[in-house]
Amino acid sequence: VNLNTGLVQDYISEMDRRVEPVKTIPDGFRQGTEPVRSIPEGFRQGTEPMRSIPEGFRQGTEPVKTIPDGFRQGTERSTSRFQTKTVACKGEVINGNCYEFNPTPLAFQDAQDLCRALAPNAELASVTNGDLHSRLVSLVTKGGESNPMLTWLGGMVKEASWVDGSEWKYSDWMPGHPNIHTDKPVCVEMFKIDQSWWTAVDCELKRASICSYPITA
Repeated sequence: VNLNTGLVQDYISEMDRRVEPVKTIPDGFRQGTEPVRSIPEGFRQGTEPMRSIPEGFRQGTEPVKTIPDGFRQGTERSTSRFQTKTVACKGEVINGNCYEFNPTPLAFQDAQDLCRALAPNAELASVTNGDLHSRLVSLVTKGGESNPMLTWLGGMVKEASWVDGSEWKYSDWMPGHPNIHTDKPVCVEMFKIDQSWWTAVDCELKRASICSYPITA
């Protein structure tokens, strides 16, 4: 019997019993030497200070703010085509309209432009009945004290229309008129022979004119 062999085996067995198994670190255990893990961007635990929404920021769910009533930016269209002239009438007031005679000879369109310079809603005068016609004749002749001048009224012959939009329901044509043989615009003048007759002539001719516009009381 080899006694030394038995002793070695006993020693080895004793050493095996003294070696402990390796223990792993429990999951989640931290010694403080591990690298710090940052909180994912956007993650909130509920303890962070509330961040206010920047002024002027809109998410699209806010109620639409309407423009205050009466507020104007200056780019809106005017709600009214016409304005009322409040200055004193320098001619004659007839049925709420001011009629002013301009003795300066002008072409029809130039006379119309001059009318609009008097007031934003002024036009060459329309004549819709015999009484108004007689009063305009008196206005131009100053009640018969002056000789009549060839004078534009606001009538376009080919369209049978008044430039102020009045209905064409009255006329006082000189015999033989309107007799149109031209492609040019033809307009209405009065005082060709008789003080009340109208004639149809080239709108480029220069005549005196009568302007009219509504006035306030």
